[in-house]
Amino acid sequence: MEKSRDVILASMMGTIVEWYGIFIFSSGAIYISEVFYPFVNPSIAILLTLLTFALGFVTRPIGAFIFGHYGDKIGRKKMLLLTLLISGIATGLTGIIPGEKSIGILAVIILVLLRLILGFGLGGEWGGAMLLNLENFQKKRGFYSSFVQATVGIGLLIGVFIFLPLVYYLPHSLMISYGWRIPFLLSFVIVIIGVFIRLKIKETPLFIKEKLENKISKFPFKTLMKKHWKSVLLGTIIAGSSGNFFYFAITLLPALFESFHKITVFEGLIGTAVFGIVDIIFVFIGGKISDKNGRRITIAVANIIALIVIYPSIYLISPVYFIIFLTIFGIAHGLSYAPLGAMISEIFPTDVRYSGNSAAYQYGNSFIGGPAPYISDYLGGIFYFLYPVFTIIFIVIAIYSIYRTKESMNTSMDIEDTAT
Repeated sequence: MEKSRDVILASMMGTIVEWYGIFIFSSGAIYISEVFYPFVNPSIAILLTLLTFALGFVTRPIGAFIFGHYGDKIGRKKMLLLTLLISGIATGLTGIIPGEKSIGILAVIILVLLRLILGFGLGGEWGGAMLLNLENFQKKRGFYSSFVQATVGIGLLIGVFIFLPLVYYLPHSLMISYGWRIPFLLSFVIVIIGVFIRLKIKETPLFIKEKLENKISKFPFKTLMKKHWKSVLLGTIIAGSSGNFFYFAITLLPALFESFHKITVFEGLIGTAVFGIVDIIFVFIGGKISDKNGRRITIAVANIIALIVIYPSIYLISPVYFIIFLTIFGIAHGLSYAPLGAMISEIFPTDVRYSGNSAAYQYGNSFIGGPAPYISDYLGGIFYFLYPVFTIIFIVIAIYSIYRTKESMNTSMDIEDTAT
């Protein structure tokens, strides 16, 4: 029992840091825009902040390649220690960058560099964390993938509970001065806890077996792209669609409605907290359903739910509707997220699995999901009706791709369950 608990906790710690960092940047966007982009009008400043947010995804594919390569060659555990340190330290250092008024454009340059370093570390985090669970727990893989995927909601909630009292008690001037920095600095604490937990765990039994049988691929990424490129493309589309409507909901909608003065920053945080709670619940529901009925149907239903509500979410604007739609998006994302994690790990063999699931997940989020707030905001600036178009396109492509692919639920990962 203790061993199983340690594996689960170790798999979750890095992705908690990941989602916590993403949330506090997007939720603090209105303050970050004033600190780093005071030389332009507020709407342009928000756009530049969302672009800076999106730049964090540029280096994710590089991280997926590097950490996937070495994760398939020398082991999952070593890479997970590195990714946690890189991601967590980059997040924490963001909180100590002087503003543009203090050091000029150098402030923006440092902010962008830290976002790029963060993205590099995160590029290898998710894939290794998922394999830490799925290569230890062979049965009920949808359920066990839920623990890693639940860290989205957990990271959001940790950020909310830190941000809420700051926003409530500190005036806007103090939030600009130092309040927004506190959540970033606290990431150092999470990193220390995470490193301690990850040092306790062992390498996954599947990788150990692969090493003992001399089946380690010499060039995992080359093998991946030569033999499994269709699986990479499928995983990219599925992960990209889920990431797209996720970022549309928790990044674009709050920033958009706050800039229109339709909701307050406080109400935006409440909505995000509701999303986080609902997402955690439905991640486990989605994982259990996918273990019983399959990954494909669960992911497809989730995408259809998001497709139905996306246009109403930008036209029915009020604090109450904002909460309602974030709740529905939380249900949709939660349902899709655990089966997605299991599926894009199950479709690759052990010798390229870290490279494969990292590439699919990070390509999807880097090229499709992560840029969604910026691209949607740009399109909406041309014509309001265009705000959801980018997201809708990839939801439709994902539904079609799921329809054309095979079920992976019963795929063997070639080893007995040794962690339970």
